[in-house]
Amino acid sequence: MLAALALGAGGAVGRQTATTTTVRVEVIGRGVVTDNKSSINCGNGATTCRISYTGTGSVTFTAAAASGWTFSSWGGDCSGTTCEITFDLSDDDHEVIANFDQSPDPGDKTLSVKSNGDAAGDGGNISGEEIDCDTGDDSDCSTLVTVGSTLTIVETPDTGFVFGGWSGACSGSSRSCTLLMDDDKNAAGTFRKPRLTVSVTGNGTVTGGGIACTSGSSSGCTADEPAGEDVTLTATPPSGGSFTSWSGCTNSSGATCTVTMTGDKSVTANFSGGSAAPTTFPLTVSVTGAGTVSGSGINCGAGATACSATLAAGTSVTLTAAANAGESFTGWGGACSGTSRTCSLTMSAARSVTATFSGGSAAEVDLSVAVTGHGTVTGGGITCGNGKSVCRAQESKGSTVGLTATPAGRAKFGGWGGACRGKIPTCTVAMDAAKRVTATFAGGSGRLPSAGSTALRRIGTPVVARTAVGYEVTLRFRSAERGRARVRALRAGRLETALAFTAAAGPATIGPFPVVKPGFYTFELLLGGRTLRWNACLGRCGERAGSGPFTLTSGRATVVDGGALWSLTLHFRSSQPAGAVAKVYRGKVLAREVRFPIRLGATTPGALLLSPGTYRIKLTATDGVGRVRTLTWYALLP
Repeated sequence: MLAALALGAGGAVGRQTATTTTVRVEVIGRGVVTDNKSSINCGNGATTCRISYTGTGSVTFTAAAASGWTFSSWGGDCSGTTCEITFDLSDDDHEVIANFDQSPDPGDKTLSVKSNGDAAGDGGNISGEEIDCDTGDDSDCSTLVTVGSTLTIVETPDTGFVFGGWSGACSGSSRSCTLLMDDDKNAAGTFRKPRLTVSVTGNGTVTGGGIACTSGSSSGCTADEPAGEDVTLTATPPSGGSFTSWSGCTNSSGATCTVTMTGDKSVTANFSGGSAAPTTFPLTVSVTGAGTVSGSGINCGAGATACSATLAAGTSVTLTAAANAGESFTGWGGACSGTSRTCSLTMSAARSVTATFSGGSAAEVDLSVAVTGHGTVTGGGITCGNGKSVCRAQESKGSTVGLTATPAGRAKFGGWGGACRGKIPTCTVAMDAAKRVTATFAGGSGRLPSAGSTALRRIGTPVVARTAVGYEVTLRFRSAERGRARVRALRAGRLETALAFTAAAGPATIGPFPVVKPGFYTFELLLGGRTLRWNACLGRCGERAGSGPFTLTSGRATVVDGGALWSLTLHFRSSQPAGAVAKVYRGKVLAREVRFPIRLGATTPGALLLSPGTYRIKLTATDGVGRVRTLTWYALLP
């Protein structure tokens, strides 16, 4: 069998390296959460709320209410009366939520977050309790929480960016920031591309990337470069001089220096000899679109490749942009500016020029892009995915189009298909004919904004009151828009109560509505294509509340090679009816989440269709009184 499987929570194939499991704690209300490893101390003024554990095993969390408060329930990756996180192969954050209540209700405070990036709306994501804030999208950037809550927000840069630091109620540049919500708070995180700075000692020039740096010149010696990319710099000595050495390079060979942009970098190029003033300077030109740039030895674009020249210092250069038939010249960049077809400059330093052409209808071919998952593809006339719908464009025949795949917050780029191949997030398409490209993203929350989208926020925990015939439950939430809502009360994954109503924009309350049976419930609110969930115990819950033992036993998974996709079916047995959540991780990324009820005895849920890759499937089952059991499968699908 081509697929290798390690089944059960303790199974494995091959040798495992040390694992890291990161846990983030949120405290709603006033109380303190600690762990049995003396690492976490979170809430009511204590701010050690995010810890990475290394190794195997598990960690158990304990909640202690502040004076005048009571502990009500666990949430996030915990439920029931106990909270235990098992260490696994993922270094994504596990979320532990501890809910504390006070009577009368102490009220709410607002946390507002801003994710700052570049002018194109790229930068990164800031996440936390009910916060999922992307640069350029403020739809999930605020939340209401109970007075006295302790919240932790975490930054994650987009591809090509680094985190620049916190401001407002947060400070510093660490990965996370913890806030005590004793008042309304505003916090911001800034994402940027790392800066490359070049210094020239002696007489000479350095070019490469966005750098065109000459000794004695203050221009062209700094450039913002995408994080993680390699920038290649070339040193050119003047007549009668020589290049001697580099410093600050990741790798260097002779007059060539490679810098890997893992952060801000500084490079020095050392020259000796030569005239005090350089006698020559390099001129480089790049062309985007169907057109040419010519002048002073340059003939670049539309198949012509004379895109650089070495010119005498002081030379006056005139560059002319000529669009292909049906095209138009859009404008200059770099050492030239404006939209005039000609640009004049003096070679008093190394110069870099860009020219852009667009439009036209002659000799065009179709480029189409399809995006699966949470992310966007941009380039040429394409802006496709994650709510953006320009997925087809006419491109000039014979041109080349560069496409870039950008994951949404916490998603990962899975790979190209069609006219592009591989998993590098950039692809160049030669438009010699009509082309189709596919891009796949895995995991992440993604933001799919539309005119009818509705933002939802929970306000506090469910309010439960005992009655003569059962219980009454009240749910509080906030909606950005008016809409038709549905509430479902699920016990052991099965529907016990349902109702529908029209929710107004702003703070809203549903209930009290009756629930007859005691036990551990998940209340789901569905509105505007979004879902909120609350967990609550009605009556007695936990290990001592069950009428019989609750065991969950794994069986061997069935794997079938279906060609492009694998079909994976889980087999297990439960001693109690329960509600189940199956989370499918591909590497470190959550690729899929499936919820379903399981019955007493043997259970075989529907098949999971998976592309080739290495997966971890974690099944969490909660029975009718809140007892939690987990199983884990590992799958290698070549």
